[in-house]
Amino acid sequence: ANIDTTEKEKSAKQTQLNQLYRIYLAHGFCWLGVQTMFVYMFFYVKESMGISSDEEAGQIVSLSFLVLNTVGFILPAILLEPLAKKMGRVKVHVFAIAAMAIGYLLITLLGGSVLWVYIFMGIVGIGWAATVSLPFAIMTEKVDKSKMGLFMGIFNLSVVIPQLIVSLGFGTFIQNAANKN
Repeated sequence: ANIDTTEKEKSAKQTQLNQLYRIYLAHGFCWLGVQTMFVYMFFYVKESMGISSDEEAGQIVSLSFLVLNTVGFILPAILLEPLAKKMGRVKVHVFAIAAMAIGYLLITLLGGSVLWVYIFMGIVGIGWAATVSLPFAIMTEKVDKSKMGLFMGIFNLSVVIPQLIVSLGFGTFIQNAANKN
């Protein structure tokens, strides 16, 4: 009986670790997109909208990030958590990240005016709200509470490593691209 229990515990821990690795990987890929936006939005606005003034482009980017972050801090409490209770956190997170991807696509395809950039950044904010809230909640459900510090430290690498990749790797790629958009 003890062998069966031990095997079940090992299997449960392995499943738990596999789920954590999936969370880390998904969160890391999400951060590649988010960090790219943070670093290169200014240049996108200048080039795609034909704005020559750094001050004007900076103001557009600042206000677009205001929209993004306003949606990002309001939605978790009033929409995402209530939906997560009904549908589950993972499903809500997937839908929110899909909304973010659609928002990025709309910025690229239709973001030629300041108003549209702000509106589409609001849509991107849905995914941002999920990115800064749901993965932490999902992860805390999956890990042994006595090892939470270790897993949170590893989890933070799923943010830091994409930031380094964007800063060090994507910069070279974008610099060498004919079309910076």
